[in-house]
Amino acid sequence: EVTASSRHYVDRLFDPDPQKVLQGVIDMKNAVIGNNKQKANLIVLGAVPRLLYLLQQETSSTELKTECAVVLGSLAMGTENNVKSLLDCHIIPALLQGLLSPDLKFIEACLRCLRTIFTSPVTPEELLYTDATVIPHLMALLTRSRYTQEYICQIFSHCCKGPDHQTVLFNHGAVQNIAHLLTSVSYKVRMQALKCFSVLAFENPQVSMTLVNVLVDGELLPQIFVKMLQRDKPIEMQLTSAKCLTYMCRAGAIRTDDNCIVLKTLPCLVRMCSKERLLEERVEGAETLAYLIEPDVELQRIASITDHLIAMLADYFKYPSSVSAITDIKRLDHDLKHAHELRQAAFKLYASLGANDEDIRKKVSLGEGRSPVLTASRQGVTST
Repeated sequence: EVTASSRHYVDRLFDPDPQKVLQGVIDMKNAVIGNNKQKANLIVLGAVPRLLYLLQQETSSTELKTECAVVLGSLAMGTENNVKSLLDCHIIPALLQGLLSPDLKFIEACLRCLRTIFTSPVTPEELLYTDATVIPHLMALLTRSRYTQEYICQIFSHCCKGPDHQTVLFNHGAVQNIAHLLTSVSYKVRMQALKCFSVLAFENPQVSMTLVNVLVDGELLPQIFVKMLQRDKPIEMQLTSAKCLTYMCRAGAIRTDDNCIVLKTLPCLVRMCSKERLLEERVEGAETLAYLIEPDVELQRIASITDHLIAMLADYFKYPSSVSAITDIKRLDHDLKHAHELRQAAFKLYASLGANDEDIRKKVSLGEGRSPVLTASRQGVTST
């Protein structure tokens, strides 16, 4: 249903008075915040092409261009269909062009909108790499502000899928340009930089070998990652740091018997498997630990005797239990729907634990009481 008020917002974008157009865009911004129905209405009525036109016009004031970018970003925060509509209107080239502006607030608004669009599952990552001048320009913008740092790192981490993308980012100095952001005063910047390194290092020996030798304020990157997975750090930071070290280890840049793996990374990942952690954290912890120990029998043995891991994994098959102190119904519904992810993660870790050692396989199969693997298989749960 297209309301009269929605049409009024769009009509104001065509007013001959630039000041009235600006006020119309500001009013539109306030109207769409948190209102998906209003967002859909405005898209249907053709607001997007007009906003993009105003954003790209040389005669538009910088304030108007910035407000247009903000509204477009708000529209992108709606449904996936909204993002598809924006992509159909060629929003990405328009926003990338906006990054050439000398005005920092406008650049930040364009980047914020690009971040929202590129983190949507319907946006092809390749759109970031179509123009060869884009990546180097984004690297240059990393020095402008903490917002440019946060948004650009987030764009990179979401759009780095596979070795080709890793190579492009690596060749344009991603490691050197992002490393110093790990010491930023902004937690969000540190986290997004950390996520960048996790996707850059994944199954990439070249990047991983480079990371081992990078110095930031006199400290090597692995030492910084180890500090970031300590218990007093946020769980998200602990997990992502553990992933970075895991991927560097699997890529051959860190030895499997290095203390940062045996005494720091592995115990951190085992901690993530405990029932005190959120469902997503337990899944991520188990899957990352499975990947870390998969090729190394000594790591498998250490993991099997760390913090009662095998007993911990048994809980993955009875989640959420009737005795769980869950009072949030929405959370309970979410956890019930995603319980299969826990089982799948547990199967992956069981497979890695028992890959090379018969004694560990016996521990898994005999466990404490009945085997969770046998119980699950009797219930028709299968590993994929």
